[in-house]
Amino acid sequence: DLQHPLLEVARAGLARSAMEGASSGASLLSESDDCGRVLLRLLSRGHAVAAELQRVADALPPALAGEGPEFARLGPVLKDFSVFRSKGAVERIATTPELVELDEESRELHLQPAKRVFRLLAAIRKYASDLRRFLDDLESGVFVSHNLEEVICDADGAQLVSEAVALVGSLLLLLDERLPGPARERALVVFYRFTVGTNDEAEEYPDICRLFSSANRPADADLACRPLGYPENFFARFPMPREVIRMVVGHLQAGDVYGAAKHYPLPQHRSHSLAAQAGLLYCVLFFDGAQILQSDNAAMREIVNRHFGDTWVVAYALGFTADLLTMWSPYPAARQALAAAITPTSVRQLQEQHLERLAATRQQLAEHLKEGALTEEVVAQKTSQLLSCLRQANTSIRWLLLQPTTSDPKLQAVLHRPGHSQSVKEDLLEALVDTALLEDRVRSLLGPLVARRDADWAELKAAASQCMDDLALYFSGDHALRRNVKNKELEEWFRGLQQRIDNLSYSTQEETLGLSRKVSQLCRALEEVEGFYEISQQPQILHFLADARSRLQRMVRTVSLSEDTFRTITAVADLSYAWKALGAYQQTMHALLAKSTGSVKGLRALFLKLASILEAPLRRIRQAGNTAHEELVSSYYSLRLEDFMRSVLQEIPRVIFRLLGQISEQDAARPPEPLAARLPVDELWAYVQRSEDARHKVTLHTQRIAQLVLGMREADVTVLGAVRVEPVSVLVEGLRRELANRIAALLAGLTFPVRTLSRRDVAAPLETLASKVDALRKAFEHVQDYLGVSALRLWHQELGRSVRFLLHMEQHALLRRRLPRAASSCFHDPDVPIAFPDSSGSRGSSSGSFISRTAVALVALTDPKAAMGGLQGEWRCITTGELILDSVLLESMHSAFGPFGIAALSRYLGLRAARYAKEALVAASGMLPSDSRGQLTEALAQARSVSGTKEAARILRSAAQRLGSSARPLLDALTSLGQHQLLRRRLHGVQQLHARLDAPLMADALKALDEASLLDAVEMAVEAGDAQLDSIWDFVGDGPTTDVISSFHTRVAVAVELPGFGNPLRQMYLSIPPESTPPVLSTILALTLISNMPAVPRKQESSSRGLLRGIRKSSGGSSNSGNTQAEFSFLEAAAALVAGLASLLQQLPRARCDAMLGLLGAWLGGLCAEAAEAKDGGRESWSEGARLLELLGEMLELLGLPREHLAQFAPLGMLDLWPMD
Repeated sequence: DLQHPLLEVARAGLARSAMEGASSGASLLSESDDCGRVLLRLLSRGHAVAAELQRVADALPPALAGEGPEFARLGPVLKDFSVFRSKGAVERIATTPELVELDEESRELHLQPAKRVFRLLAAIRKYASDLRRFLDDLESGVFVSHNLEEVICDADGAQLVSEAVALVGSLLLLLDERLPGPARERALVVFYRFTVGTNDEAEEYPDICRLFSSANRPADADLACRPLGYPENFFARFPMPREVIRMVVGHLQAGDVYGAAKHYPLPQHRSHSLAAQAGLLYCVLFFDGAQILQSDNAAMREIVNRHFGDTWVVAYALGFTADLLTMWSPYPAARQALAAAITPTSVRQLQEQHLERLAATRQQLAEHLKEGALTEEVVAQKTSQLLSCLRQANTSIRWLLLQPTTSDPKLQAVLHRPGHSQSVKEDLLEALVDTALLEDRVRSLLGPLVARRDADWAELKAAASQCMDDLALYFSGDHALRRNVKNKELEEWFRGLQQRIDNLSYSTQEETLGLSRKVSQLCRALEEVEGFYEISQQPQILHFLADARSRLQRMVRTVSLSEDTFRTITAVADLSYAWKALGAYQQTMHALLAKSTGSVKGLRALFLKLASILEAPLRRIRQAGNTAHEELVSSYYSLRLEDFMRSVLQEIPRVIFRLLGQISEQDAARPPEPLAARLPVDELWAYVQRSEDARHKVTLHTQRIAQLVLGMREADVTVLGAVRVEPVSVLVEGLRRELANRIAALLAGLTFPVRTLSRRDVAAPLETLASKVDALRKAFEHVQDYLGVSALRLWHQELGRSVRFLLHMEQHALLRRRLPRAASSCFHDPDVPIAFPDSSGSRGSSSGSFISRTAVALVALTDPKAAMGGLQGEWRCITTGELILDSVLLESMHSAFGPFGIAALSRYLGLRAARYAKEALVAASGMLPSDSRGQLTEALAQARSVSGTKEAARILRSAAQRLGSSARPLLDALTSLGQHQLLRRRLHGVQQLHARLDAPLMADALKALDEASLLDAVEMAVEAGDAQLDSIWDFVGDGPTTDVISSFHTRVAVAVELPGFGNPLRQMYLSIPPESTPPVLSTILALTLISNMPAVPRKQESSSRGLLRGIRKSSGGSSNSGNTQAEFSFLEAAAALVAGLASLLQQLPRARCDAMLGLLGAWLGGLCAEAAEAKDGGRESWSEGARLLELLGEMLELLGLPREHLAQFAPLGMLDLWPMD
């Protein structure tokens, strides 16, 4: 029944539209037409929803999509709709501690994306329901001046209704492709679980779940063999009026809805002219249960013969394509119609035809694109030839771009012949670039011609009329120079021609149609008059006549220039269908850029051509007048197009850095070794010969870089939709991206052996990295003038950003014990993502980046069990005395990753130190059970009552022995804490040294600001405002706010981290309320020191003095060899413990430190009493007391307190007279 009444109605409407003109239905688009305004507003909203769908799909977390390691970890709490069918599944998540932690992490990561998915699905549902309501109202006569048949038969109405219905289908197809059913279900489950019972709970949630549950879309490879049901069952959830679907199909099947036939007059271009409505037809046919696809053989034969006779890959929405051989394979009628039209033999013939046309068109393109070949005169004269060339090129390009993307194996074998596909791709891309260039040039030349058409017409008309007037005057005999040529008949004849020229006009359609005939008659008359004897014998008269004919012909060409020519070029040049197909040509584009630097201009024209994807949605949005939707849609597609443009042009910076890598490998790129002042000629000549080849290669590479940059700089500014792209900024941004990638790769290559580390194991990788970094940086600086950038500034910016990003990720991984999202860091750049864990960390190592690997290597190298030292900035091996960490190794580290890396390493060690400080507090708090604390308190009270006696020492020793092995966790935590703190202090020293050497004035100014800020912060806590003095806040009109002041102090604190002005041992790592620490903490620390006092190192036992002299070397100089012998002081052996104890006390109130010193003072008094009564002179007691005093004195210095502070707890005379031997 589709072939009879409805088809006749459609054809009758199309016939009326053709008779009335393409714009006869403009009333539907008028502001006063409610029906047209509603349709336009619906389409505007639908296109905005389509853009938002793309945004949501691009930003969907991998775990919701069911991909990546996060899904493997969070899978137990990321459920689909099966969780609603399983009794108690949600409750099990809430009652399992492991799942609760994962659930909270999932809430943090996925709640906002899930809300965004829900809003998107609700918007699609609303668009479909509003369109259905509009069509029902149109059928029921709500719009008084319109009914369904009238709107469908109207030229604009047929377009609007077809687009609105097809947009529902394209949204559903795109949704199932970009947001598959399982991903939608997971997002909806997350939305429900985390919003139920809150203000975000949605009433329409059950309906959304019913409509957008998984449609069981098969995998792409299984689409061809799928059973009936997809996607028509998915479409059936959003039913449209059956009568509307049938009328829309009838119009799209039989007519030319967009009137594109006038742009494609040749019959072989019919399928290309109908490509836009073919995409609409593809989407609409899935409604109403796909009945036409299944059983209407006659309709499908007509559809295939008219629309898909030579094309079977159709672009249906925003560049997304569908292979009809795959999507229509389950439907008998559609499959039969396609099988009759599309065969391997016909496909091979079509491919050969298009390749031949493309080859011929490329020759024409090359002729038109020659320098100086195209001028305004040529464009005006050969407009039809240029349009024909563009038409042939674009139709062949469209076929060769889309049809080879088919998934049918038989056709793939035909279209992708071995050794042939790559050459076809290269030829096709070059033809596409040339076509885009010609279109751009024709537009640029045709635009001014059309703009000044009226002025040119008037000027040519006046000039032609003046020619006739001059000739008439000449033959009047009144001319001053020639009075013997009077001819009254010729004078009157030329006056008549002048009058006819003056009467020429094109103000009405009738005059325009008759203009060419009138001008032809005038030109023929001028040619005939040349045969007269009086005229043929006078060259100047012949010249006048030829000039007049030329002006008359130019008048006709000028009138033929109109906006219709631009519309034809726009329709023919449409490349929106290739939005996805061109992604496969990115490597070919890179090869084109590497081969020819001038191809940048051609690719720029190609990107402008690709911007045609904005035309279809923005046309309806602008007609609806919705600026919000226009901004949303144009910004998304413009940014996507800009990203594609940048990804293609990124090949130029990539080639530049490959050349820089080759330059850095040449000796000529490095400063020559110092030469002697007097050098033999033979040696000088040999040096020149050795460096000649290297200098030649450097010169060639530098010239190539200059040519690449020149090609970018010569390209014009490009406006892609709503984005303005400057080639110079693209170049600089590309260099920044590539530099960041190179820096990240260099840092990722820094690894250390996992076995027991030696100094050489750490130094060798650092030296290798330092040499690579230095070579790349110098090569970059070598060509910075050619690139037009400040290489050093760009280097520091990207190195700093990369290091700060890695530090951010390491901090979260250390503190939260899971990998954070990269986007959570303010230093993350989606255009230049930095891998975390990097390539070295992902190969099984537990580290994520060079920061943690270097920190682990330093900690292992300076392990207190195998090394001692650190107070003076050097660490030595306990057994051999060999230097294992000193300024030389730290300088290599600074050369390898600069001040940013040193600061990041210090920060990371500080976070680890904070963890050890917390472990020390936990260990100290758990050392004594609550029932033993009373006994300990009584024993200490008794010891204080007998302070200074032998009995006090005995009581304290007995109490310390009760701790036993329970003190080992506390000692380990303190030692590790001190080890990290000493490493940080040494790293800060390196930072300060380089800051004062590289920028002394800036370093001094920053240090002064830091000190002033610290003093200001201290004074603010106690100083009251003086009412008699004006404040700066009185002038700026605001009061001193804590936010402003704290922000300033924070910025200063961050600024001083890079030069290392802070003292790690004086920093606060924990916020500990005074009441939260156990009262016996000071006692536990004191008893731990008493029972675990470090012994004097073995190598120093033979020395009677040296407790204060540090390291005394038996062989002069600082050597790294294993034969170096050294004597260590007690403090060097206990350095980590001293620093750890000082760091822990820094986190506690001063009273805790004084309480500990008081108890240790009583212990010292007891040792004095024991030594006085001992038979052997108390040598052991004196030694133990001396070691304790040295330890406490060094601890106080680290805390910033004078050693005299001990006098409050031990007599000052005892400190002065304490024997050192």
